[in-house]
Amino acid sequence: MDLRFEQGNFDDARLVRTRVFMEEQGFQDEFDAVDDDPRTIHVTLYEDDALVGCARTFPDPDHPDQPGRWVFGRLAVLSEARHGGFGGKLLAESERLAREAGATEMHLHAQCRVASFYERTGYEQYGPVELDEHVEHIWMKKAL
Repeated sequence: MDLRFEQGNFDDARLVRTRVFMEEQGFQDEFDAVDDDPRTIHVTLYEDDALVGCARTFPDPDHPDQPGRWVFGRLAVLSEARHGGFGGKLLAESERLAREAGATEMHLHAQCRVASFYERTGYEQYGPVELDEHVEHIWMKKAL
């Protein structure tokens, strides 16, 4: 198994996110201005040159006074590639790239059904459960 990460391949990230979040999960507002921000790091993962997933991370626009505070999100793995550990690999690579860019703390807005995945990697929940479109989410954070 040959794994390869790419940065900045938004066309492939868009393909994965459309399939996972819009077609499978029914989200409508999947793409936003963060996608076009030059500070956003888009990561795609390939196994033997086949696209398997993506994620993004970026400086928290709601806290410009805290340059080390970053946000992780849009982690998606294609259905045919799930349960291969790719989500954890995308998370770890995104955290590494964010640290290189100056991140000291990562925040994410996780779907509640997958919060335990993030807890296993050191994230802690905070704040109330919120609805994002039709799905319950919880804020989580981790020191990098």
